[in-house]
This record gives sequence, structure tokens and C-alpha cells, in this order.
Amino acid sequence: MADPVITFLLENLTRILSEEADLLSGVEEEVKSLESQLKLTQSYLRDFKPRCNDQAINVEFINQVRDAAREAEDLIDEYVASLAQQRDENLLVRIKNSFLGLLARWRAAEEIKGVKRKFEEIYKSRETFGIQITQQGDVIQDDLSMRKRLIFEETDVVGLDADVDAITERLTKGEARRVVIAVVGMGGIGKTTLARKVYNDPVVVKHFEFRAWVYVSQVYRVRDLLQALVKRAMGLTMEDMKDMSDGDLGFELRKYLRSTPYLIVLDDVWGTEFWEQLNQVFADNLYGSRIIITTRHKDVAIHVNQKSPPHNLRFLRKEESWELFSKKVFVDEKCPNDLKELGKQMADKCGGLPLAIVVLAGVLLKKEKTRRWWSKVSSSVSSILTEQTDQCSEILELSYNNLPHHLKPCFLYFGLFPKDFEISARQLVGLWIAEGFVQKKDEESMEEVGEDYLEDLVDRNMVQVSKRRFDGTVKTCHVHDLLLDLCVLKAKEEKFLEVLKYGSPSSSLLSHSRRLGLHSNMFNYISSNPPASKLRSMLCFGGDERHLSSKEWKLLYNGFPLLRVLDVWDVGVEVIPGDIHKLIHLRYLMLKSLTAKTLPASISNLWNLQTLVVTAPCIDRPQLNIWKMKELRHLHFHGQLLLPEPPKKKVKDDTGNALSNLLTLSCLSPDSCTTSVLSMMPNLLKLGIHGDLDKHRLSRTFYNLSELKHLQALKLERDRRCNELDSLEYVVFPQSLIKLTIVETQLLEDPMMVLGRLPNLQALKLKNAAYSSHALHCGWNVFPKLQVLKLVNLAIRSWTIAQGAMPSLRQVVINRCGHLEGLPSALREMPAFQELELWSPHSQVVNDAREIEMARGKEKFMLVIYQS
Repeated sequence: MADPVITFLLENLTRILSEEADLLSGVEEEVKSLESQLKLTQSYLRDFKPRCNDQAINVEFINQVRDAAREAEDLIDEYVASLAQQRDENLLVRIKNSFLGLLARWRAAEEIKGVKRKFEEIYKSRETFGIQITQQGDVIQDDLSMRKRLIFEETDVVGLDADVDAITERLTKGEARRVVIAVVGMGGIGKTTLARKVYNDPVVVKHFEFRAWVYVSQVYRVRDLLQALVKRAMGLTMEDMKDMSDGDLGFELRKYLRSTPYLIVLDDVWGTEFWEQLNQVFADNLYGSRIIITTRHKDVAIHVNQKSPPHNLRFLRKEESWELFSKKVFVDEKCPNDLKELGKQMADKCGGLPLAIVVLAGVLLKKEKTRRWWSKVSSSVSSILTEQTDQCSEILELSYNNLPHHLKPCFLYFGLFPKDFEISARQLVGLWIAEGFVQKKDEESMEEVGEDYLEDLVDRNMVQVSKRRFDGTVKTCHVHDLLLDLCVLKAKEEKFLEVLKYGSPSSSLLSHSRRLGLHSNMFNYISSNPPASKLRSMLCFGGDERHLSSKEWKLLYNGFPLLRVLDVWDVGVEVIPGDIHKLIHLRYLMLKSLTAKTLPASISNLWNLQTLVVTAPCIDRPQLNIWKMKELRHLHFHGQLLLPEPPKKKVKDDTGNALSNLLTLSCLSPDSCTTSVLSMMPNLLKLGIHGDLDKHRLSRTFYNLSELKHLQALKLERDRRCNELDSLEYVVFPQSLIKLTIVETQLLEDPMMVLGRLPNLQALKLKNAAYSSHALHCGWNVFPKLQVLKLVNLAIRSWTIAQGAMPSLRQVVINRCGHLEGLPSALREMPAFQELELWSPHSQVVNDAREIEMARGKEKFMLVIYQS
């Protein structure tokens, strides 16, 4: 199996050669020849299997391919950048440099030939490195008996009592048909421990005549598993079974199980194909037989039992982590008082993962229990668990190794983010797209494919969901600390990224790094380190307290010319220099600044830009000419963005529109919501409008929104400096809307009757004085598809719901509506209603909420109350 980073590099380089074909004039033959050699390299890397056992030789081969691919990528990007710079020069300079341009093309052609020769040499030397081309379907087998398992002592099990009871009940009660119970969770969370405890429970032992435990693993042979089961069930020896085929073994086992109440545990299952191979062997004998499967993959769990949900294991709570830690470190003793605080800190740093707690306890047991030793361990828990012990990293690394190659770069990218950082899913997917990780599929957008990638990582328990949106998609996510440590470790091994934190010394690798996560002051790094001319991505999470000069910004533009991603938080600057257009490879640009006062017009010349996010409250009503930015997919601006009218000679793409790729635009001034502007964005899905929403302007704006046939989400926000709105009665909303947010409009008339007519609306938010009167009424049969309603900072005193309204309502959030004196009684009867969230509510609202909770049942209804 090829190194995933190399596979990505080669695929991305082939894509770049195709996309930049028009800029590579003069070196076409060399480029085609290099592209052909790249495809040949990719073909044999897909089937890469080292014949040689010398790890150093294997690593050397991987490094040679990686270095050659990166050299080719640098060469193409640098050549394209030089041509782009010539485009921007005036006529006299272009004439003067025409000869130099010819010389540059000649040099580029020679350099491309040189890189191609390197790939040819690598291909010819594959026998030296022991490369074999394997046939499709070849399987590499491990000796299962050599595999080591870390299973916690049953006496030390913590936090699993409810899980044990639930699984035991499903084993011993219920239907007579065979039932498959899937236990799902992250590696090291205790799936095997839970299964073992249930398997050995006296009640379970007595209930089943035959029990068997099979460890499956990533690498298994069906024959080995069948032989183990037949040996346990029928007592046959290996000699007895040597002439039996797999079919014979399966037939004999099925015949035995047909007349016996059995329990079989299939531990550590990684793929659905395993179940397809063995499902028919496990007879459904109507004796109440059960099968337990432990897996890290949600899709495996769903595949083996589509009728019942899998049993998901949670992380330990703080008190449970401390209990397990104490049992492992002190056994029957008590923790000394002077060590208790340090012990709890270390247990907390394990993030509720039992595996980490057990391994850390093992490290502490090796030396005396002194405060000095424990303080040293407490300051380096992460490094101890990932670098100084094999048990954690080996078990967690199995999940990484099992990822398909297209998901590995996506997972490694998490290594750029700080610990405990809640990552926006949309931001993450945008970054993946800019990096070239996401491959477009026929019927899906790049964003949809990227969201599928993220859900796949979630289903594999590699990524945890922090919040979900109303439609079930991931809103924010994070990675467990131990997996993040593993992520950074693997990424550095594969020269995929580097991370620079406060106080950490600069690595010599930074000058050659492709991606950099800066968890420290950005411009301190830029001004004190040599330029990283090969850097493609810079994500900065450390704020700059002082204002930055134009000279310091130029260090960025000149020192990092090949940047594709620039994500800068809390940067101190008043004027962003116009030289930013020199970063012509930029695909993703995020700038967050509380002090920036202007936005350079030259941003419009970043024609490769896909995502532009500018959060700068001091920039008021900037003008941005976006009509040449054909690749733009997402444009977010804090405030009111003014767009000029499209040029009369329209800059069109292949579809006949200037911005057919644009999916998200916020926040646009109502003055720019003209027919000519909106017609150039035919595929827009999300739009934010911010500004003067007077009656006539708003009516005209919504008339023009008819140009947006695919619009799904709309946000209306009034500029506080402008007059309030009376009513929405004269507004014709797009019927395609799924999500609507209204902010600070100060409506005098109840908007619910107008909004309730929207046939496809699923989420509605009224925020910050969106409605200024005191009574809110939802009439008969309104909001047929509404699932989520959020009322934030409104002056309402009463809220009523008529019969038949909101039949699909699932979640209600009421935040800072302190004058609201009660909840609608209709909420008790709504069939889909299952979640109510209250922030600083009136006492009567709390009483009504408790009554609704009692009426609907605590097991089916979630009530969350946050008191100020």
C-alpha cells in the first residue's frame, strides 16, 4: 500500500498540470511527458508492497518518490507564479522582459525534463527497493496468535454498569430469533472490556449452552475463524479438519448451531465484507441466540443489524476517570492527599479514554509515588502516551492504518488545529477543497463530497461531533487529544505538516514545510525565521497585539509566494496592503481583524480564490469587484458588502455566467441585490442581506431574488442606523427556502402568518428584536415542515400555537426572552417535539417546561435549562 501523502501528492500534481494547462504555454511537450510519467508512478504505487524487510530501505524509497513529487509541484507552481506576475506588469516592462520570459520557459522546460528523469530512475530502481506488483485480491495475513490485546481486569471496570445491564438484557430477553448486537466506539474506549464482562457474567453463562469468542482484527482468514469455532463447538482437531474445505467447515458449524442456544462474540470487526462471508454460518435457530460484534465503524454496526441501533460507548466522566486511575495506581490503597490534585489532573488529561488511563497508570507504577515524579509526568502526559509507550499508539494507529487513502490527508489535516479547538465543519471542508483533498463526484458538489468524508471519519470514531445542525449534518467537530497527538506524529513522519507553539523552538524543517499550524504570534514567526518559500498552507491561531506595518505584510507576500491557504485570526492591522494579489495560488483566504479599516481592491485579482472570509467590523460598506473571480465558491463578509454592476462585456465562464461556482454570499447590501448582479450567481444556495431594509427597498430586493432558483438559506439583518420594518406582508419569499434567519428588523406586525406559508421551511430563527411586539401567534396549519424554531432576545410576553400548526416541530430554543410568561400548551401534543432549550427563562416558563417533560416522558424528551 502506497504512502497516502505520496498518493495525494501525485494525484494533486496531475490535477494541477491539467488545470494550469493554459499558463504552461511553451513547455507543453515537457508537461505532457511529465504527466505520463506521474500516471505510471501512481499505477505501481497503488500496488506497492515492499519485498525487502529492511525498513530503512522502504523509507528511502518512499522519501525519493515524495521528494520528486514535491519538486515537480514546486516547479509548476513557481513557473505559473512567474507568468502571472508578468501579466500584472505594464507594457514597457513586459517588452523589456520578453527575452527573460523566453529564457524562463527554456529553464522551466529543462527543469521539468530533470524531474521526469528522476521519476524514470525511481521506476527503474523499483527492483532494488523490493517493489512487487501484487494482483488484485491478494491478502497479506498476520499470525493472529502473535497479536496482543489490552483488556482491563473485570474488577477494575468503571463506568460500564449501565452498559453491562443494557447488553445483558438484550442477550437474555426479547425475541427468540437470532439478534446481532453491535458495540461501537473509539479504539481504547472499552468495547472489548464490556463484551468480555458480559460474556463471563454468570447469568449469561447459564443462559447459553454454547459460547465462543473470536478475535477477528483487520487482517483475518475466514478458514482460521471457522476452524476455531468448529474446534470449540465440536472438539475437532486441526488434523481432523485439514482435508475439509471452507464450505465443509461452515456446513458443520451451521448444523451444530441450528439446535443450540448460542452466544458468539466477534471482537474487533473492521469491514462489512466479513459479515457477508460468515453471516449464513450463524444459524437463526429460534432459540434466542445472540451475536455480539465490537467495531470502531458505525457502518459495520448498521450493516449487521439494520433494525436496532448500535450500542455506542461514551467517554468516562471526570469522576469515573479518577476512579479508574485510582484503582490502577493504588489498587487497594488510598491516594495520599498531597498527590490527589495532581492525580485528578492527569486523569482529566486522558480525555475520558480508559486505555489512556490504564497505560498512564502503568507508567506511574514504575517509580515511587512522589510529588516530584508525578509533577513531571503531569506536564507531559500527551507525549508519554503517544511517544514513550507502544500500547496507546499501536491500538489507536490501527484506526489510521485502516483509513482509505483519500481520508488519510483529511485526518492528518486536523493536526494543524490546537487542542480543545472546536472546528467549524464548513471551514474544514473548505480547507480540504482548497488543498485538493476532495475529489468531485458526478452528482454531488465538492462540499457534499467533503461532508461525506467528514461523516466517514465520524463513523469510524476518528472524529467527534461537537454540534450538529438541524438537518443532521456536522456543525462543529473535534479530535480526541490522543488521536490529535497521533495525528501530529504521523503528519510529521510523513512530512505533511509542522506545528509551532508558544515558546517552542523553530524547527529546521519549517523552511521546507508544506503546511504550518501557528499556535503563536504570526508575524513574530515571519520576521524571525527564514522565508518558507515552499509553504502552501498557513493557519494562524495566535493573535497579534500590535499593529503590523506594510513592510511586515510584504514579508508574508514575498516570503511565502506559493500559499494556497492563509487563515489568520486576530491580526492587528489597519491597512491590508494591495500586494496581496501576488499570492496568486491562494484558494482559501480568511482574515479576522478588529482594527482593519480597508480592504484592498487587488483581492479581486486572486482568480484562483475559492473561499474568502473577512471579519473586520471597522470596514464599512466596502466595494469588491468579484466578476473575474470565477473559482469563488464562498464569500463571507462581516457588514455590508457592495458589488458593482457586472461589466457590460460580461466576464462569463463555460456556463455563460460569471460566478456559477458561487454557493454562499454574505452579507450583501440591499443596494447590490439587483437583477443584473443576482443573475450572475445562478447556483447560489445561501445568501445574507445586511443593510437598510425599508419597505420599498426590501420589496424590490425580494422581487430580484426570483433570479436565485436554488436558494435554500436566507439571513435578513437590518442596519441599526436605519428605520425599523413595519411588516413582512409585502414581501414575497422564495418558495425554495429551507432556513430563514431574521435579525434586528423590529417588526411591528406578527410575522408568523407570512412565514408560516413557506412550504419548505425547516428552520426559523428570530433574533435580537427581529419582532418588537408582545404577542406571537402561530395560526392553524402554518409551518408544515418546520423542525427547528429559535427565539432569541425578543420582547414577547405571550406565545400561542393553534391546532394543526407546526406538525414537524422537533426542537425549540428560547434564549433571553425574559418577558415570556409561559409556553404554548400545544407543545405537549406535538408528535415530533423532542427537545426544548431555555436560557434565563421566566419561572412560569420553567414550570410549563417541566410539565411538558412529564407529559412526553423523560426518556423521549430532552429539556435543557441554563440559568444566568
